[in-house]
Amino acid sequence: MESLAGKPKDDLLTKMQDFKSGKKPATLMHQIAKGYSDTQIDQLASYFSALKK
Repeated sequence: MESLAGKPKDDLLTKMQDFKSGKKPATLMHQIAKGYSDTQIDQLASYFSALKK
């Protein structure tokens, strides 16, 4: 599992939106991402991108 800390926000947003839409296959993450609104995904991406690696 890759660390999310310090990753660029745009990369995180793209990955989460791809999970949510089903564009990026996964065993679990696509199910989790569907439960978040676009605003919540943006907030999560902001949080993780602000963390130090």
